Amino acid sequence: MILIRYVLKEHIAPFFAALFVTTFLFVINFLVEVLDKILSKGIPAQIVLEIFTLNVVWMVGLAVPMSVLAATLMTFGRLSADREITAMQAAGISPLSLMRPVLIFSALLMMLLIIFNNWLLPEANYRSSMLMQSITRKRPHAMIDEGKLINQFPGIQIWVSRIDNQSATLYGIRIFEIGGAYPRVITADSASMEYVDMGATLMLHLKNGENHFVDPKDSERYFRIRFANQDFAVQNVDARFERTDKKTRGTREMPIEDMIKAMKETEDNLQKLIKDFEPHVWKRADNLIAILKNDTILPEGLKEVQPNRERLRGVIEITKREEIETLALINRMESRRDGFSRQIAQYMVEIHKKISTAVACVVFALIGAPLGIIARRGGIGPGTVYSLGFFAVYWVCLIGGENLAARLIISPEIAMWACNALIGTIGLFLTWRVARR
Repeated sequence: MILIRYVLKEHIAPFFAALFVTTFLFVINFLVEVLDKILSKGIPAQIVLEIFTLNVVWMVGLAVPMSVLAATLMTFGRLSADREITAMQAAGISPLSLMRPVLIFSALLMMLLIIFNNWLLPEANYRSSMLMQSITRKRPHAMIDEGKLINQFPGIQIWVSRIDNQSATLYGIRIFEIGGAYPRVITADSASMEYVDMGATLMLHLKNGENHFVDPKDSERYFRIRFANQDFAVQNVDARFERTDKKTRGTREMPIEDMIKAMKETEDNLQKLIKDFEPHVWKRADNLIAILKNDTILPEGLKEVQPNRERLRGVIEITKREEIETLALINRMESRRDGFSRQIAQYMVEIHKKISTAVACVVFALIGAPLGIIARRGGIGPGTVYSLGFFAVYWVCLIGGENLAARLIISPEIAMWACNALIGTIGLFLTWRVARR
């Protein structure tokens, strides 16, 4: 019991120190990337504080597994560097006995983090998303980033190649007007901005550009109209800060129970799609076979008879049209089925990620202890550096797996658990090596 208290005492303090350091690094990155835009909009201080608090939630969710790894490396690195592990081994105490309290502590953190990821994190993401949408309405030009497609404005999407922050001038603009019945694309070399209608409308003064659109009365007529100066109004923009409420939630804004329910609905829609489309596809295929068999292949005894050219031409046209319509029907079904499958994969990825990132606490403790013993280096510096590097590799693998699963290349289970399995296997091997020394 004394040994357990001693190891936990040596482990818990470095854990909270590492948690503070890693969270602080995330906070600094957030302040640089996001808060400078928010502060420039004149948002009340309490709203800025609320946004910061809500975003600290996901930072803590990422920092906990990293802190477990850093604390484990620091604890066992110090014990190894001070020859305490050697002395304990000489007294008949194995390294596995020293690792046991750390693994139990990591398992408790894992259970707490599962609850955290399933309830607190989705709600914080949801509220943060609502606040950011409200802020976007107050000063939308501040949310325009160069090299990114901006879709916060209703009915339009904007692409900007470069922004001159000194003069608030946009360069290399593409505006995709998708809200109406007939889409329009506007390109311009540059544009300046101003608010009109008491902040309700953002006016873009475009220069040297073109309008691209299809004639509403004749879809085969395409127009390209050049202009030297043209104004484009972004409607429904309000300079007053008002909270908005989203009616739908993204996958990162939902608990596991809601995602399972949404996934079940998507699977039902997928089965209904297949059930509705397949009879039409097979019917068209049967019709096509009948046309080919009855009208384009001559009976064996009439090969010397020349076919009617007009009738043959008509059959060919019917066959081509039937093939085109069948192919379009199949493509439409495949596109919708692919969309449903990707949506299901996104739900599965998020469900497994909530659990796998929590299980990473135990996995990192399992590999951190033998690494600390082998490295024989304690202190917060080496432990934090090693944990950041290790977690960077882990996070790259996790993001890469998420992208592959979203593209239906690998299963969500493999995408989210492969890295844990690999690190856990290495940790077990290193633990075995340390125990045998």
